[in-house]
Amino acid sequence: MSRRIATLNTSSKKSRNSSPSNDDGNAQQGFYVGGSEHSGNLVLGPDSSRNDDFVSQFFNSVRARGAEPLTQEESERLGTRDALKLDLSDKGYRLGGSTLHSQLTESNDPSDAQEVTLSMWENGFTIDDGPLRLYSDELNNSFLQSIIEGQIPNELIRQHPGKIIDLRMVRRLEPYVKKPKPFSGQGQRLGEIVPKIATPENFKQRTNNGVTNPANSRCVDPDSLKKAQEAVKLVDGEPTAHVQIRLPNGERIIGQFNHNHTIGDIRNFLVNAAPDYAFQPFNLMTTFPNKVIEEENISLKEAGVLNAVIVAKLVVFASYCAVRSCRIEGERPSELFFMKAKREDWEVPMSLKEILGLQILSKFFRIVKGCGGWIGFMKKRYLMDDTRIGKFMGEDKFGNKYYEDNSYFMPRNRWVEYPEHVWLEYDASQIPAEWHMWLHHMTDETPVQNPPERRKWMLDHEEALTLLENRKYYPYSTTKQKLSLWNPKIKETQ
Repeated sequence: MSRRIATLNTSSKKSRNSSPSNDDGNAQQGFYVGGSEHSGNLVLGPDSSRNDDFVSQFFNSVRARGAEPLTQEESERLGTRDALKLDLSDKGYRLGGSTLHSQLTESNDPSDAQEVTLSMWENGFTIDDGPLRLYSDELNNSFLQSIIEGQIPNELIRQHPGKIIDLRMVRRLEPYVKKPKPFSGQGQRLGEIVPKIATPENFKQRTNNGVTNPANSRCVDPDSLKKAQEAVKLVDGEPTAHVQIRLPNGERIIGQFNHNHTIGDIRNFLVNAAPDYAFQPFNLMTTFPNKVIEEENISLKEAGVLNAVIVAKLVVFASYCAVRSCRIEGERPSELFFMKAKREDWEVPMSLKEILGLQILSKFFRIVKGCGGWIGFMKKRYLMDDTRIGKFMGEDKFGNKYYEDNSYFMPRNRWVEYPEHVWLEYDASQIPAEWHMWLHHMTDETPVQNPPERRKWMLDHEEALTLLENRKYYPYSTTKQKLSLWNPKIKETQ
């Protein structure tokens, strides 16, 4: 038979006579299925050596570009024997100009180096503990090509700005297996951090009416905390700060605020996150030194509480104040001031400022100053029968000004001041509907923060005209009155 004609017999002999040394490493593995020595079907397996050849070529190219092998200790730490280091942490180039050429510079600061581990697996590569990235993905071509050329990829430079990348390349001989995620659930604490001691000095778990004291129960849930943070309304582009608030029950919540937010905004955030404290009077205090923040209209920057800790402390209602003297053996006599708490059996020392009433006087003079002096104070007192100052929230088209001071109880923490030209002829119909909702706590967003949507069929708001004689509505005389007076019949008695 001619040698130019190949048969199944001759091809099978060639395959048997070929040795593994003649294989170029790129061929796929063949399997014969069925038949005998001179017949059968050849099935080709997957090309498992293609990725291995790519990794080998990759390491050879990197070695040619100056990559150095790791020491034995570094290789054992990475758990491999085939590892290279592309270290540019000790040298670099300073760019020159038209008159000055580029110069080679060296860095002596080891803190500027950032170690990055590139693991080359059979089915892809990973960066540090990142996800698997395939060799066949076109998005990874530029990344690998930069390393082959002896350069640090731009991706790593952007990921570690200001650092000199110390790239470690490790060859793994097995396919990548995704590591199981670490435990990310919540643990359960058994008991309290500090056990409670049942003594008469401790607060009772429940009050006389059976309502749980919020100081002894957990009252913050993640949904309320998320809604409270959304209600803060952070302004993009302005600096922000985090404030940690310690609640009376020991819980801690953290809120993010702008520098121009006020202490009153922190109080609103606390009440929204823990609604149980909405009707509980409490003070906001600094930690070191312990001081009550009385002016809640100032900004967080002015109060000096940016990235600080604020403590919320419940206010104890005083029933009486007793002054007593005691003599301790070996010490001089001293006067101790105590305040008895309502429905409780414990005593709290009062400060000298509270005993002399200086706190009330300081608040009074602060109100007089906020009204513009004594004349403005007397005028406001005459028109409104009340004098309060608070945070200015906005003004409507009628000239009404709206204020808020969360140091007062709801609903007295929000009020409106009518313009002077109205004088004493003011009524509730002069308040537009959008401000009416905010004033009565139907919403926490003012029309300034969330303007109402105007529609064509809407009429402009007008005050009620029934009280004004010149614009009072009179029905036609021919129409029948809807309401008529009822005069009861009186039976004459003889």
